[in-house]
Amino acid sequence: MNSSNPVTFFITYFGLLFILPLTLRSQTNPNFDFSLGVDYSAAEQMLDYFDHRIGNTKYVAELRGNRLAAATSVMLARTEKTDDDFHQQLELARNNTRFESDVYGFSPAKSHIQELRKLLLEIKHRQLDRRIVATIASFFPEQAKISTRFSVYFVVIGNERAAAFVRHVIWNYDVPTFVGEDQGEPIIVVNLARIVEVPNDVEDQFIEVLSTTAHECFHAVFSVLQKSLPDSTKAKNIADQLLDVVQNEGVAYYLSLQTHIGARTPSQQWFNATSQTVEMLNRALLEMSSTNLTRARAQELMMNANLSGSFEGNYGATAGMRMAYEIDLRLGRPALTATLMTGSRSFISTYMQACLRDGNLPKIDKQVSRMLQLKNLY
Repeated sequence: MNSSNPVTFFITYFGLLFILPLTLRSQTNPNFDFSLGVDYSAAEQMLDYFDHRIGNTKYVAELRGNRLAAATSVMLARTEKTDDDFHQQLELARNNTRFESDVYGFSPAKSHIQELRKLLLEIKHRQLDRRIVATIASFFPEQAKISTRFSVYFVVIGNERAAAFVRHVIWNYDVPTFVGEDQGEPIIVVNLARIVEVPNDVEDQFIEVLSTTAHECFHAVFSVLQKSLPDSTKAKNIADQLLDVVQNEGVAYYLSLQTHIGARTPSQQWFNATSQTVEMLNRALLEMSSTNLTRARAQELMMNANLSGSFEGNYGATAGMRMAYEIDLRLGRPALTATLMTGSRSFISTYMQACLRDGNLPKIDKQVSRMLQLKNLY
C-alpha cells in the first residue's frame, strides 16, 4: 500500500470471542490526556435517507463521515471511480432493492435500519467516550506524555473488509485529502452496519462498538506517541515494517480481546489458531530476508499481515495479539507497555522472554532472531 496514504483497519471476528460484561476502570495516569469528539450525523442521516424520511442525496453524500467511508471503500475494493459515482450509486441504492455492484456497502444498512437506530440510541445514552478512554489508558506507559483529541465518525456504510479504520486527513471545508501519518488529523471511522449484521442483542452490540472504537483509538494514540520516539525505533527495512504491523495491530487486537473476555482465558481454538500464525510470521520474515524477494511479493506479505480477510490469514495481527497476551500474562502490563516506546523489535524480544516462562509457547525461529539481530534466549 502506498506509504503516503496509510490506513489501518479493524475487522471483527465474533467466532473466536465470547462477550462478558465490561468493568469500567477509572483513569489513573495523569500523563494520559485523551478525549474524543463523536459525530453521529452520517449514520443518522443515511438511515433517514434509506427510510425515505429525507431525500437530499447531495447533502447525505457530502457529510464528512460518508465521504470518508466512500473514499476508503473505493480504495479497499482496489478500483477507481469518478467523483460523482458515490452520489449516483447512493441514489440507485435508495430506490432499488438490488443492484449490480455494492462497492460502498449500502445493503447492510438498508437491511438493518431499525437495529441500527436502536444501537445508535444505546451508544448515545451510555458514556462511550469515557469508557474508551478508560479502556485504552492502561495500555500506554505512565512515562509517555500524551495530550490529544480525535474525531470519531459513526457511519452505516462501507466496504465489507473493515468494520472500522483510521485515516490521516487534512480538511478543505468538508472535503478530505488523505495524507501520511506525520501529517493532518487522525480520523476514526466506525461502520455500525458491520456490527449489527451479527445477530446479537443490543448489549453485545454495544460492547462490540466499544471494542472496535477502542481498537482504532489505540492506533491513533500510538501514532501520536511514535512521533516523539527516537529514530532508532523506526523501521529500517521491509521486515521492520512487518514487525511494526505485528506490534501495532497485535496490541490493539489484544485490547479488543480483553474488552470482550475480561480476565477469562480464551478458547482452545483461539490458542491453536494464534499458534499457527506465529509460525506463519516466522516464514514470512524468513522470506523477507531472501535476495529473491520481489516487490510484488513483499507487498502481498504486508497486505496479508492484516488485510487478508480472515483471523488466521491476518498472520501478523493475530500473531501479535498472541504475543501481547503472553507478555501481559507472564511478564506483566508494564513489560508490554514499555515496548511501545522501544520499538517493534523490542516487542519481539520481550515475547521471547515470555517464552522462557513457558516452553510450550510458539517460538520465534532462531534464524529470524539472528536476522533481526536479537539475542537468542532459547
